[in-house]
Amino acid sequence: MNNETIILGKKYICQPIGLKQKVVGEVISKLENCVVICVDEYHDVDRNEILEKCGKVVAKYTHVYELETTECLYNYSNKYEHTLVL
Repeated sequence: MNNETIILGKKYICQPIGLKQKVVGEVISKLENCVVICVDEYHDVDRNEILEKCGKVVAKYTHVYELETTECLYNYSNKYEHTLVL
């Protein structure tokens, strides 16, 4: 995909930089060569990295893919939950 076809606030599947598996998440920012994704679903092997990054990852435009509503990419329920620590 490219900068023009990606829509802010929409969910996509992507292969983030530095992670082993693809994630599902919402695009929260578009930069010159990449996007910032707020992770919703991820594979357990990337759990620690996602927690360290507070659920935000970066992916190149070429590694972002459309998420079909009928598509079932993950058979597990690892969901990143944003929490507020006081």
